[in-house]
Amino acid sequence: MLRRSKRDFRWFWIGLALAAIALAAVPAAAWEREPLDVYHQRRLRLVRETGGDGVVVLLGYREGDIGVATTPFRQNENFYYLTGWNEPDALLLLVPANSRRSDANHEVEIEKEILFIPPHDYRQEKWTGPKLGPDDEDASARTGFPTVRSAGLFATELQEALKNFGKIYTEVTPQPESGEECFVAEMLSRIKKLAPLAGLEDFRSALMRLRMVKSPGEIALIRKATEASIEAHLAAMKTVRPGVWEYQVAARMKYEFERLGCEWPAYPPIVGSGFFSTVLHYGQNDRQMQAGDVVVMDVAGAYGGYASDITRTLPVSGKFTPRQREIYEIVLGAQNAALAAAKPGMLIRKTHDKNNLYRIAFDYTESHGKDKDGKSLGRYFIHGLSHSLGLNVHDPFDNDKALEPGMIITVEPGIYIPEENLGVRIEDDILITENGAELLTRRLPRTVEEIERLMAEK
Repeated sequence: MLRRSKRDFRWFWIGLALAAIALAAVPAAAWEREPLDVYHQRRLRLVRETGGDGVVVLLGYREGDIGVATTPFRQNENFYYLTGWNEPDALLLLVPANSRRSDANHEVEIEKEILFIPPHDYRQEKWTGPKLGPDDEDASARTGFPTVRSAGLFATELQEALKNFGKIYTEVTPQPESGEECFVAEMLSRIKKLAPLAGLEDFRSALMRLRMVKSPGEIALIRKATEASIEAHLAAMKTVRPGVWEYQVAARMKYEFERLGCEWPAYPPIVGSGFFSTVLHYGQNDRQMQAGDVVVMDVAGAYGGYASDITRTLPVSGKFTPRQREIYEIVLGAQNAALAAAKPGMLIRKTHDKNNLYRIAFDYTESHGKDKDGKSLGRYFIHGLSHSLGLNVHDPFDNDKALEPGMIITVEPGIYIPEENLGVRIEDDILITENGAELLTRRLPRTVEEIERLMAEK
């Protein structure tokens, strides 16, 4: 999924109606998360990454930070990554073992590991359902925290911790593309009011290093998101035809991946036909597809909070024209070249460095085919090749960092020729392994022949 700037919720309401029909027959999938000890180990690693010379503080989203009237509550990514807790109004405090008592030859340990959650409001729970309270007997077992306290005690615990530490590690800069600028600014304001004399240090780079390499549990959740999203694309291949509206395809896809357990779209669906196949962040999805068009479908779901990201380009009539086939096979060739080269040690940034997957895909595009003026096609490949996947469809990643086993990235070359109303993007997800890469989306057709054959089965 490429970067985008606006949203269109038409698909949401149509998909919601279809999902309601599905839920009558299919039991709702429970939110799936990793074992609780995984989150504890992440907290320990973060404290060690920051050196143990300050406390770690992180505030989760409050209910008002999410438009809960139109979308399910979803916790701040970093908060969820460290806690596995997806309820509002929670706070996190990690206190390292006092450095004066620590042996320099031993790794830093955590002395206090506290999750703060709101106390029970039984009247409100009649509307929202039962919640876990800090005084419940099973609070520790259900959260994986040795200590669970009422959110009202956070200020007192923070002041006590700061008697031994003058520094607070937290989110000082928002995650790019997250829309969290206001949230982070407000969080910092709240922290400064509680601890005006403490220094604030950004732990974003440390946490990014942790998030770039996925745990086995994260990989399993991304696989589930990917498998559900593949089913959505397979359904779309049998839905696309002349006269169908783009939003109908988006709604069908959303229905399919939510039917299979995805909680929400990993990003607003892009279904762009004709000229709009060349518009990277087309989000209106309100055009009726015409014979002779191609349609770019950049659509996927999120499972357990983890995103998939898949794009396919289809001929609306079921058969590519010779020109459409030519451009499609150039994009496919560029993708295959990058997939063959994907392995530890390679780079993905949009430069022409040696050992760079982008360079491999771009060079293939530049050396194959021409536009109507006889010029090479590299100038129509206008975006990067890859990004990381995780809790965010553009998960935190250091583009100067070489690929490592356990990283999950997209591979998505594209050619967009507006004067020909012809855009082609093919996007797949891969897991970097010890010796190469695993194509997670391998079950979904990519070749011209496979696509045309499946579309003929309508």
